[in-house]
Amino acid sequence: MTTLTPSLATASLPPLGRQVLELIAEGHRDPEVAARLGLGTAARVRYRLDQIARHFGLEAAVRPQLVHHGYACGAVPSPPVLQPLLLDADAFDLVRALAAGTALAAYARRQGTASYQAAYLLEKTSARLGATTRPSLIRHAWQRQILGPRAFAADLAALHDERPRPSETGRWLIVPLLSGYRLAAPATGRSPSRHLDIADGEEALVAARFLADREGYAPLWVTQPSQPGRPYRVSWGRRTAAAQPWHGFAAALQGPDHRRSA
Repeated sequence: MTTLTPSLATASLPPLGRQVLELIAEGHRDPEVAARLGLGTAARVRYRLDQIARHFGLEAAVRPQLVHHGYACGAVPSPPVLQPLLLDADAFDLVRALAAGTALAAYARRQGTASYQAAYLLEKTSARLGATTRPSLIRHAWQRQILGPRAFAADLAALHDERPRPSETGRWLIVPLLSGYRLAAPATGRSPSRHLDIADGEEALVAARFLADREGYAPLWVTQPSQPGRPYRVSWGRRTAAAQPWHGFAAALQGPDHRRSA
């Protein structure tokens, strides 16, 4: 999916256009949007969406893409963030495809599946996220940090983009930190070592304590930054000779908040 970045051309919308897009993202249908905003008819809602697409430089007014682009470039305030949610590979691919403006039929062809299978996946994914429309699915995906600028979304995308893909999402762990959630996957034969880069040393220790002694997350160590401004690295799995843990890491790991033996 193309990365969307703010620009002077796309970082704002006229107030009425912003209100239309916000209501569409919340799952409201065109007649209801028209009634709420005094637009008269649903056709005028569609006209406004066409204008928004042209403003964004998009080829067509594909509503999930408009919502995603609106959030990504700051034209529409992003929704309040909720605790993240894990999606399996098929559902994650579908959400990203819709956000990129891909039609459901085109997604089915690309995946080599029947249209009814793609429709069923959409129905199942929408129910899981509590979405009632395709644009609202994108809004919920931003809320659940499946899409957007959060570190959890980047971790999720990185894991799903691996080749070959990890299959046991049930063993992935959502790591709660003060700065936000991160996502960690166990080390396996295909990926004998893994890591999380975390800016703050105390938060790196919190992550290490959370992961310590869980199956697939041992041995575990933390490496200090090689130079100022670089992150701490929390690593697990196969340790190479060059991977020297932070001096005093074992003692720090067994701090007062540690609930497991290191």
